[in-house]
Amino acid sequence: MTWSDPAPARGAPRRETYFFLSYAHSVPLSAGVRPDTDYWVNRFFNDLAAAVRHAATRSGDLDAGFFDGQVSPGADLRQTLTDALSLAHVFVPLHSPNYLRNAWALGERESFRSRLTRLAPTQAERHLVPVLWLPLPSRGDRPETTRALDLVRDADDRADYADNGLRALCKLSAYHRQYRRILAALAERIVTVTETQPLTRSRAAMLSSHPVTDGGGPALVITALTDHVGWRPYAGQHELAVADYVAATAERLGLPTRVVDLAVARALAPESPTVVLVDAATGADAVRAALDGLPRWVVPLVIAAEHERGESAPESIAGTLQDAGFPRVLPARAIDEFERCAPLLVTEARKQFLRHGPVDPPAGPATPKPSLRPYRPSDSPPGSGPGLPPVRPFDTTRGKDER
Repeated sequence: MTWSDPAPARGAPRRETYFFLSYAHSVPLSAGVRPDTDYWVNRFFNDLAAAVRHAATRSGDLDAGFFDGQVSPGADLRQTLTDALSLAHVFVPLHSPNYLRNAWALGERESFRSRLTRLAPTQAERHLVPVLWLPLPSRGDRPETTRALDLVRDADDRADYADNGLRALCKLSAYHRQYRRILAALAERIVTVTETQPLTRSRAAMLSSHPVTDGGGPALVITALTDHVGWRPYAGQHELAVADYVAATAERLGLPTRVVDLAVARALAPESPTVVLVDAATGADAVRAALDGLPRWVVPLVIAAEHERGESAPESIAGTLQDAGFPRVLPARAIDEFERCAPLLVTEARKQFLRHGPVDPPAGPATPKPSLRPYRPSDSPPGSGPGLPPVRPFDTTRGKDER
Protein backbone atom coordinates (compact mmCIF):
# COMPACT_ATOMS: atom_id res chain seq x y z
CA MET A 1 0.00 0.00 0.00
CA THR A 2 1.46 3.33 -1.05
CA TRP A 3 -0.84 5.87 0.62
CA SER A 4 -0.25 7.34 4.04
CA ASP A 5 -1.91 4.59 6.10
CA PRO A 6 0.79 2.79 8.11
CA ALA A 7 -1.04 -0.53 7.72
CA PRO A 8 -4.39 -1.76 6.43
CA ALA A 9 -7.23 -2.06 8.93
CA ARG A 10 -7.65 -5.36 10.70
CA GLY A 11 -9.11 -7.92 8.28
CA ALA A 12 -8.32 -5.93 5.11
CA PRO A 13 -6.18 -7.48 2.37
CA ARG A 14 -2.48 -6.59 2.48
CA ARG A 15 -1.90 -7.18 -1.22
CA GLU A 16 -3.74 -6.12 -4.35
CA THR A 17 -6.62 -8.37 -5.37
CA TYR A 18 -8.07 -9.34 -8.72
CA PHE A 19 -11.63 -8.62 -7.57
CA PHE A 20 -13.83 -7.27 -4.79
CA LEU A 21 -17.19 -9.01 -4.36
CA SER A 22 -20.11 -6.77 -3.35
CA TYR A 23 -23.57 -7.96 -2.33
CA ALA A 24 -26.64 -6.90 -0.37
CA HIS A 25 -26.73 -8.39 3.10
CA SER A 26 -29.81 -10.03 4.52
CA VAL A 27 -30.45 -11.69 7.85
CA PRO A 28 -32.15 -14.93 8.91
CA LEU A 29 -35.58 -14.56 10.50
CA SER A 30 -34.35 -16.16 13.68
CA ALA A 31 -31.04 -17.09 15.23
CA GLY A 32 -31.86 -20.76 14.65
CA VAL A 33 -32.05 -20.50 10.86
CA ARG A 34 -29.25 -22.44 9.18
CA PRO A 35 -27.76 -22.09 6.69
CA ASP A 36 -28.01 -18.33 6.86
CA THR A 37 -29.03 -16.28 3.87
CA ASP A 38 -25.43 -15.42 2.87
CA TYR A 39 -24.26 -19.03 2.67
CA TRP A 40 -24.49 -19.10 -1.13
CA VAL A 41 -22.59 -15.82 -1.43
CA ASN A 42 -19.74 -17.39 0.54
CA ARG A 43 -19.91 -20.50 -1.65
CA PHE A 44 -19.86 -18.44 -4.84
CA PHE A 45 -16.96 -16.29 -3.62
CA ASN A 46 -14.83 -19.37 -2.93
CA ASP A 47 -15.70 -20.86 -6.31
CA LEU A 48 -14.88 -17.64 -8.16
CA ALA A 49 -11.63 -17.12 -6.25
CA ALA A 50 -10.55 -20.66 -7.17
CA ALA A 51 -11.42 -20.07 -10.83
CA VAL A 52 -9.46 -16.79 -10.85
CA ARG A 53 -6.41 -18.46 -9.31
CA HIS A 54 -6.63 -21.16 -11.99
CA ALA A 55 -6.76 -18.59 -14.83
CA ALA A 56 -4.31 -16.06 -13.38
CA THR A 57 -0.69 -15.59 -14.40
CA ARG A 58 0.13 -13.09 -11.63
CA SER A 59 -1.12 -15.12 -8.67
CA GLY A 60 2.26 -14.67 -6.99
CA ASP A 61 1.76 -10.90 -6.92
CA LEU A 62 -1.98 -10.58 -6.30
CA ASP A 63 -4.54 -12.31 -4.14
CA ALA A 64 -7.56 -13.71 -5.93
CA GLY A 65 -10.35 -11.74 -4.30
CA PHE A 66 -11.94 -10.21 -1.24
CA PHE A 67 -15.41 -9.95 0.30
CA ASP A 68 -16.60 -8.85 3.68
CA GLY A 69 -16.99 -12.39 4.95
CA GLN A 70 -13.21 -12.22 5.46
CA VAL A 71 -13.35 -9.20 7.77
CA SER A 72 -12.23 -9.90 11.32
CA PRO A 73 -15.00 -9.62 13.94
CA GLY A 74 -14.95 -6.26 15.65
CA ALA A 75 -13.00 -4.51 12.87
CA ASP A 76 -13.88 -1.01 11.73
CA LEU A 77 -15.87 -2.29 8.78
CA ARG A 78 -16.09 1.00 6.90
CA GLN A 79 -12.31 1.52 7.03
CA THR A 80 -11.53 -2.13 6.30
CA LEU A 81 -13.71 -2.26 3.20
CA THR A 82 -12.37 1.09 1.97
CA ASP A 83 -8.87 -0.37 2.20
CA ALA A 84 -9.99 -3.46 0.29
CA LEU A 85 -11.68 -1.37 -2.42
CA SER A 86 -8.42 0.57 -2.76
CA LEU A 87 -6.54 -2.63 -3.60
CA ALA A 88 -8.98 -4.32 -6.02
CA HIS A 89 -8.73 -4.18 -9.80
CA VAL A 90 -12.25 -5.37 -10.63
CA PHE A 91 -15.55 -4.76 -8.81
CA VAL A 92 -18.05 -7.66 -8.96
CA PRO A 93 -21.54 -6.67 -7.75
CA LEU A 94 -24.14 -9.40 -7.21
CA HIS A 95 -27.18 -7.66 -8.63
CA SER A 96 -30.56 -8.42 -7.09
CA PRO A 97 -33.68 -6.35 -6.36
CA ASN A 98 -32.34 -5.77 -2.86
CA TYR A 99 -28.88 -4.74 -4.09
CA LEU A 100 -30.30 -1.78 -5.99
CA ARG A 101 -32.04 -0.58 -2.80
CA ASN A 102 -29.17 -1.24 -0.40
CA ALA A 103 -27.33 1.94 0.54
CA TRP A 104 -24.27 0.09 1.86
CA ALA A 105 -23.82 -2.01 -1.29
CA LEU A 106 -24.29 1.02 -3.55
CA GLY A 107 -21.81 2.87 -1.34
CA GLU A 108 -19.22 0.16 -2.05
CA ARG A 109 -19.80 0.66 -5.77
CA GLU A 110 -19.40 4.43 -5.54
CA SER A 111 -16.27 4.07 -3.43
CA PHE A 112 -14.66 1.85 -6.07
CA ARG A 113 -15.81 4.13 -8.89
CA SER A 114 -13.96 7.01 -7.26
CA ARG A 115 -10.77 5.31 -8.48
CA LEU A 116 -11.98 5.29 -12.11
CA THR A 117 -12.55 9.00 -12.64
CA ARG A 118 -9.41 9.49 -14.76
CA LEU A 119 -10.27 6.65 -17.15
CA ALA A 120 -12.35 6.95 -20.29
CA PRO A 121 -15.95 5.79 -19.62
CA THR A 122 -15.68 2.63 -21.72
CA GLN A 123 -12.37 1.68 -20.08
CA ALA A 124 -13.73 2.43 -16.61
CA GLU A 125 -16.76 0.19 -17.14
CA ARG A 126 -14.50 -2.79 -17.90
CA HIS A 127 -13.46 -2.77 -14.25
CA LEU A 128 -17.06 -3.43 -13.17
CA VAL A 129 -18.17 -6.98 -13.94
CA PRO A 130 -21.78 -7.40 -12.74
CA VAL A 131 -23.38 -10.72 -11.91
CA LEU A 132 -27.12 -11.36 -12.17
CA TRP A 133 -27.51 -12.98 -8.75
CA LEU A 134 -31.31 -12.88 -8.64
CA PRO A 135 -33.58 -11.98 -11.58
CA LEU A 136 -34.48 -8.29 -11.71
CA PRO A 137 -37.96 -7.03 -12.63
CA SER A 138 -38.24 -5.70 -16.18
CA ARG A 139 -34.88 -7.22 -16.92
CA GLY A 140 -34.91 -6.23 -20.58
CA ASP A 141 -34.92 -2.55 -19.61
CA ARG A 142 -32.05 -2.72 -17.12
CA PRO A 143 -28.42 -2.14 -18.15
CA GLU A 144 -27.33 -4.12 -15.05
CA THR A 145 -28.95 -7.24 -16.51
CA THR A 146 -27.79 -6.62 -20.05
CA ARG A 147 -24.12 -6.28 -19.06
CA ALA A 148 -24.28 -9.41 -16.90
CA LEU A 149 -25.85 -11.47 -19.70
CA ASP A 150 -23.40 -10.20 -22.35
CA LEU A 151 -20.68 -12.25 -20.67
CA VAL A 152 -22.42 -15.54 -21.55
CA ARG A 153 -22.03 -16.71 -25.14
CA ASP A 154 -24.03 -19.96 -25.14
CA ALA A 155 -27.72 -19.25 -25.83
CA ASP A 156 -29.03 -21.98 -23.52
CA ASP A 157 -26.73 -20.95 -20.66
CA ARG A 158 -27.79 -17.36 -21.20
CA ALA A 159 -31.49 -18.26 -21.00
CA ASP A 160 -31.05 -20.27 -17.79
CA TYR A 161 -28.96 -17.49 -16.28
CA ALA A 162 -31.50 -14.80 -17.22
CA ASP A 163 -34.50 -16.75 -15.94
CA ASN A 164 -33.04 -17.97 -12.65
CA GLY A 165 -30.02 -15.88 -11.69
CA LEU A 166 -26.63 -17.30 -10.76
CA ARG A 167 -27.64 -18.03 -7.17
CA ALA A 168 -30.10 -20.68 -8.36
CA LEU A 169 -27.51 -22.12 -10.75
CA CYS A 170 -25.04 -22.29 -7.85
CA LYS A 171 -27.55 -24.05 -5.60
CA LEU A 172 -29.12 -26.60 -7.95
CA SER A 173 -27.17 -29.62 -9.15
CA ALA A 174 -29.21 -29.71 -12.37
CA TYR A 175 -27.48 -26.50 -13.45
CA HIS A 176 -23.95 -27.54 -12.40
CA ARG A 177 -22.49 -27.42 -15.92
CA GLN A 178 -24.05 -24.08 -16.76
CA TYR A 179 -22.81 -22.66 -13.44
CA ARG A 180 -19.26 -23.84 -14.07
CA ARG A 181 -19.18 -22.38 -17.59
CA ILE A 182 -20.47 -18.99 -16.41
CA LEU A 183 -18.02 -19.07 -13.49
CA ALA A 184 -15.14 -19.69 -15.90
CA ALA A 185 -16.28 -16.81 -18.12
CA LEU A 186 -16.41 -14.48 -15.12
CA ALA A 187 -12.94 -15.51 -13.99
CA GLU A 188 -11.53 -15.07 -17.50
CA ARG A 189 -12.96 -11.55 -17.73
CA ILE A 190 -11.63 -10.57 -14.28
CA VAL A 191 -8.15 -11.89 -15.05
CA THR A 192 -8.04 -10.31 -18.51
CA VAL A 193 -9.01 -6.86 -17.22
CA THR A 194 -6.62 -7.05 -14.26
CA GLU A 195 -3.62 -8.26 -16.23
CA THR A 196 -4.06 -6.14 -19.38
CA GLN A 197 -5.50 -2.95 -17.87
CA PRO A 198 -4.48 -2.90 -14.20
CA LEU A 199 -5.62 0.03 -12.09
CA THR A 200 -2.97 2.38 -10.80
CA ARG A 201 -2.72 2.16 -7.02
CA SER A 202 -5.01 4.80 -5.59
CA ARG A 203 -7.00 5.51 -2.48
CA ALA A 204 -10.74 4.82 -2.82
CA ALA A 205 -13.12 7.37 -1.37
CA MET A 206 -14.19 6.46 2.17
CA LEU A 207 -17.14 4.12 2.02
CA SER A 208 -20.38 5.86 2.90
CA SER A 209 -24.00 4.74 2.77
CA HIS A 210 -26.45 7.46 1.84
CA PRO A 211 -30.10 6.42 2.32
CA VAL A 212 -31.79 5.16 -0.83
CA THR A 213 -35.15 6.81 -1.37
CA ASP A 214 -37.57 3.92 -1.77
CA GLY A 215 -40.32 4.67 0.73
CA GLY A 216 -38.61 2.51 3.32
CA GLY A 217 -39.72 4.64 6.27
CA PRO A 218 -37.84 6.58 8.94
CA ALA A 219 -34.23 5.92 9.88
CA LEU A 220 -33.37 3.52 12.67
CA VAL A 221 -32.32 5.44 15.80
CA ILE A 222 -29.51 3.95 17.91
CA THR A 223 -28.50 5.28 21.30
CA ALA A 224 -26.63 4.11 24.40
CA LEU A 225 -27.46 4.45 28.10
CA THR A 226 -24.06 4.64 29.78
CA ASP A 227 -21.76 7.01 31.62
CA HIS A 228 -18.94 6.42 29.13
CA VAL A 229 -18.39 8.55 26.00
CA GLY A 230 -17.82 6.33 22.95
CA TRP A 231 -18.69 3.28 25.05
CA ARG A 232 -16.55 0.28 24.05
CA PRO A 233 -17.17 -2.60 26.46
CA TYR A 234 -15.25 -4.93 24.12
CA ALA A 235 -12.36 -2.52 23.62
CA GLY A 236 -9.71 -5.23 23.33
CA GLN A 237 -11.66 -6.93 20.52
CA HIS A 238 -13.72 -4.14 18.90
CA GLU A 239 -12.37 -1.09 17.13
CA LEU A 240 -15.80 0.59 17.14
CA ALA A 241 -18.07 1.85 19.88
CA VAL A 242 -20.97 -0.59 20.30
CA ALA A 243 -23.51 1.94 18.98
CA ASP A 244 -21.44 2.47 15.82
CA TYR A 245 -21.09 -1.30 15.38
CA VAL A 246 -24.87 -1.78 15.48
CA ALA A 247 -25.29 1.16 13.08
CA ALA A 248 -22.87 -0.41 10.60
CA THR A 249 -24.76 -3.70 10.88
CA ALA A 250 -28.05 -1.93 10.16
CA GLU A 251 -26.61 -0.09 7.16
CA ARG A 252 -25.31 -3.33 5.66
CA LEU A 253 -28.88 -4.60 5.88
CA GLY A 254 -30.07 -1.56 3.94
CA LEU A 255 -31.51 0.40 6.87
CA PRO A 256 -30.62 4.10 7.14
CA THR A 257 -29.51 4.85 10.71
CA ARG A 258 -28.76 7.67 13.14
CA VAL A 259 -26.52 7.31 16.20
CA VAL A 260 -27.61 9.94 18.73
CA ASP A 261 -27.49 10.62 22.45
CA LEU A 262 -30.36 9.56 24.68
CA ALA A 263 -32.02 12.99 24.81
CA VAL A 264 -32.23 13.16 21.01
CA ALA A 265 -33.40 9.55 20.82
CA ARG A 266 -36.22 10.35 23.24
CA ALA A 267 -37.42 13.09 20.86
CA LEU A 268 -37.13 10.87 17.76
CA ALA A 269 -38.48 7.59 19.17
CA PRO A 270 -42.21 8.45 18.82
CA GLU A 271 -41.73 8.48 15.03
CA SER A 272 -38.81 6.06 14.57
CA PRO A 273 -37.70 2.48 15.19
CA THR A 274 -35.24 2.71 18.07
CA VAL A 275 -32.54 0.60 19.72
CA VAL A 276 -31.16 1.42 23.17
CA LEU A 277 -27.89 -0.23 24.22
CA VAL A 278 -27.90 -0.36 28.03
CA ASP A 279 -24.75 -0.52 30.16
CA ALA A 280 -25.50 -3.10 32.86
CA ALA A 281 -23.37 -1.06 35.27
CA THR A 282 -26.08 1.62 35.24
CA GLY A 283 -28.31 -0.40 37.57
CA ALA A 284 -31.96 -1.43 37.31
CA ASP A 285 -33.51 1.60 39.02
CA ALA A 286 -31.49 4.12 37.00
CA VAL A 287 -32.27 2.30 33.75
CA ARG A 288 -35.98 2.22 34.51
CA ALA A 289 -35.98 5.96 35.28
CA ALA A 290 -33.94 6.86 32.19
CA LEU A 291 -36.14 4.91 29.76
CA ASP A 292 -39.47 5.71 31.39
CA GLY A 293 -41.97 7.08 28.87
CA LEU A 294 -40.30 5.74 25.72
CA PRO A 295 -42.65 4.08 23.22
CA ARG A 296 -43.31 0.35 23.53
CA TRP A 297 -41.59 -0.40 20.21
CA VAL A 298 -38.17 0.68 21.51
CA VAL A 299 -35.91 -2.40 21.73
CA PRO A 300 -33.34 -2.36 24.57
CA LEU A 301 -30.28 -4.60 24.79
CA VAL A 302 -28.46 -4.92 28.11
CA ILE A 303 -24.71 -5.32 27.55
CA ALA A 304 -22.94 -6.95 30.47
CA ALA A 305 -19.37 -7.44 29.27
CA GLU A 306 -18.02 -6.99 32.81
CA HIS A 307 -20.45 -9.43 34.44
CA GLU A 308 -19.67 -13.11 34.91
CA ARG A 309 -22.09 -15.92 34.16
CA GLY A 310 -24.49 -16.44 37.01
CA GLU A 311 -24.56 -12.80 38.13
CA SER A 312 -28.20 -11.76 38.29
CA ALA A 313 -27.82 -8.00 37.79
CA PRO A 314 -28.07 -7.98 33.94
CA GLU A 315 -31.07 -10.33 33.98
CA SER A 316 -32.68 -8.15 36.65
CA ILE A 317 -32.34 -5.09 34.41
CA ALA A 318 -33.71 -6.99 31.40
CA GLY A 319 -36.63 -8.19 33.53
CA THR A 320 -37.32 -4.65 34.72
CA LEU A 321 -37.45 -3.45 31.12
CA GLN A 322 -39.76 -6.29 30.14
CA ASP A 323 -42.06 -5.47 33.07
CA ALA A 324 -42.15 -1.88 31.79
CA GLY A 325 -43.53 -3.14 28.46
CA PHE A 326 -40.42 -3.23 26.29
CA PRO A 327 -39.63 -6.25 24.07
CA ARG A 328 -37.70 -8.95 25.89
CA VAL A 329 -34.07 -9.36 24.79
CA LEU A 330 -31.62 -11.46 26.76
CA PRO A 331 -28.48 -9.65 27.99
CA ALA A 332 -25.27 -9.97 25.96
CA ARG A 333 -22.09 -10.75 27.88
CA ALA A 334 -19.49 -12.19 25.52
CA ILE A 335 -18.54 -10.47 22.29
CA ASP A 336 -19.83 -13.35 20.16
CA GLU A 337 -23.25 -13.00 21.81
CA PHE A 338 -23.30 -9.29 21.03
CA GLU A 339 -22.23 -9.77 17.39
CA ARG A 340 -24.76 -12.55 16.87
CA CYS A 341 -27.47 -10.36 18.39
CA ALA A 342 -26.75 -7.16 16.42
CA PRO A 343 -28.48 -8.01 13.09
CA LEU A 344 -31.45 -9.56 14.87
CA LEU A 345 -31.68 -6.51 17.12
CA VAL A 346 -32.06 -4.04 14.25
CA THR A 347 -34.60 -6.16 12.39
CA GLU A 348 -36.59 -6.65 15.61
CA ALA A 349 -36.64 -2.88 16.19
CA ARG A 350 -38.03 -2.31 12.71
CA LYS A 351 -40.58 -5.09 13.15
CA GLN A 352 -41.77 -3.70 16.49
CA PHE A 353 -42.10 -0.22 14.99
CA LEU A 354 -44.14 -1.47 12.05
CA ARG A 355 -46.37 -3.45 14.42
CA HIS A 356 -46.89 -0.84 17.12
CA GLY A 357 -45.75 2.48 15.65
CA PRO A 358 -47.90 5.48 14.71
CA VAL A 359 -50.59 5.00 12.09
CA ASP A 360 -51.71 8.61 11.65
CA PRO A 361 -52.16 9.64 8.00
CA PRO A 362 -49.90 12.36 6.64
CA ALA A 363 -51.10 15.93 6.81
CA GLY A 364 -53.22 17.11 3.91
CA PRO A 365 -56.58 16.34 2.32
CA ALA A 366 -57.75 12.76 2.64
CA THR A 367 -58.48 10.83 -0.54
CA PRO A 368 -61.85 9.08 -0.29
CA LYS A 369 -62.14 5.39 -1.06
CA PRO A 370 -63.75 4.62 -4.43
CA SER A 371 -67.43 3.71 -4.25
CA LEU A 372 -69.51 1.82 -6.81
CA ARG A 373 -72.88 2.83 -5.37
CA PRO A 374 -74.79 5.62 -7.15
CA TYR A 375 -74.15 9.14 -5.98
CA ARG A 376 -76.88 10.61 -3.77
CA PRO A 377 -77.19 14.25 -2.69
CA SER A 378 -77.03 13.17 0.94
CA ASP A 379 -73.48 11.97 0.32
CA SER A 380 -72.21 15.53 -0.10
CA PRO A 381 -71.01 17.34 2.99
CA PRO A 382 -71.51 21.10 3.15
CA GLY A 383 -69.49 22.78 0.43
CA SER A 384 -69.42 19.75 -1.88
CA GLY A 385 -71.03 19.96 -5.27
CA PRO A 386 -73.03 17.27 -7.08
CA GLY A 387 -71.00 14.71 -8.90
CA LEU A 388 -68.07 14.91 -6.46
CA PRO A 389 -67.14 11.76 -4.54
CA PRO A 390 -68.27 11.65 -0.90
CA VAL A 391 -65.78 12.88 1.69
CA ARG A 392 -65.56 10.47 4.61
CA PRO A 393 -63.93 11.38 7.90
CA PHE A 394 -60.68 9.56 8.77
CA ASP A 395 -60.57 8.31 12.35
CA THR A 396 -56.95 8.91 13.38
CA THR A 397 -57.47 7.08 16.66
CA ARG A 398 -58.50 3.86 14.98
CA GLY A 399 -55.76 1.27 15.32
CA LYS A 400 -53.97 3.07 18.13
CA ASP A 401 -56.50 2.25 20.83
CA GLU A 402 -57.07 -1.22 19.44
CA ARG A 403 -53.42 -2.33 19.55
